[in-house]
Amino acid sequence: MISLSRRRALRAVVVTAFVVAAGYGMYRALGDSTDGVASFLARGDAPAVLAGAAALDLAGLTLGMAAWRSLLSGLGHPLGVGPTMRIYGAAMLGKYLPGPFWSGLASVHSGRASGVPAARMFTAYALNSALVLLTAGVVGIAAAPAVMDHSAVVLVLGLALLVVLLRRPRLVMMLAGVIARVLRRPPPQASFAEGPLRRSIIVQVVSWAVGGLHLVLIVAVLSGPLDAHTVLLCVGGFALASAAGMLVLVVPDGAGVREVVLTLALAPVLTTQQTVTAVVVSRLACTLAEVSGSLAGLATAALLARRGLRPAPDGPERTADRAPSAPSEV
Repeated sequence: MISLSRRRALRAVVVTAFVVAAGYGMYRALGDSTDGVASFLARGDAPAVLAGAAALDLAGLTLGMAAWRSLLSGLGHPLGVGPTMRIYGAAMLGKYLPGPFWSGLASVHSGRASGVPAARMFTAYALNSALVLLTAGVVGIAAAPAVMDHSAVVLVLGLALLVVLLRRPRLVMMLAGVIARVLRRPPPQASFAEGPLRRSIIVQVVSWAVGGLHLVLIVAVLSGPLDAHTVLLCVGGFALASAAGMLVLVVPDGAGVREVVLTLALAPVLTTQQTVTAVVVSRLACTLAEVSGSLAGLATAALLARRGLRPAPDGPERTADRAPSAPSEV
């Protein structure tokens, strides 16, 4: 048996290695954009703009965490704030490592420490991935009017897709099954309460809208006051670009792919130089938000646990085999 002190030392080594590897992945994600970032930071208002953009993206991420927490609650495993921040923060750092499984592995490992079985954590991971992709499509449609002669008809399609998702949440489970097959895992088989899933859909849509405002701020600083169509283009383009980055599993955080999609989205309303600057600054702001949010979440969770605020073993975190109330198969 390994002593408690050795286990703690081993855990510290693993966590340190993970953070270092994640930092390297984030450096690779930024690529060769340092010159563009340095040029932007030479502006007098650049620090305030960067901080404001990071804060808006962090607000969107916080809503995304709430949507994920609702998903896990629907699976019969409600978590407290501390465990939620710990699991979500570890998964967020994991996405900066190349490969399709680090984020899921981080969430499964952290979830097991909170009493959630590994299979159920993977189900939540697959469901959340499906939910993020589908809602990105809903919000991404908002970018179409700015490209297609300001046609508001396309917005109706986005609303229709949202209504379909809310009425037929089974679609989320179906896409989660596809994601599981891609990752060579068994498809999710858990019963699911539809109420938490519908709440997750709504909160995730709002999360995309709030997070996309960081790009609105950046573009407004670069090009001046924006009209409604450009705002929609920024919010929708950010959602589509982020979803495209998620689909590329072999690079950290969709590096390169997200930038290409976002460049194409912004091209109709910005000059080439403005587009490049906006894309680079967006990446930097999102990286700052994700890293600072993840590390703050992990630190907060550790502080809550150290102060004895972790739920008792028979509390909500230990509902490993408890079925969700009034579940229905999704």
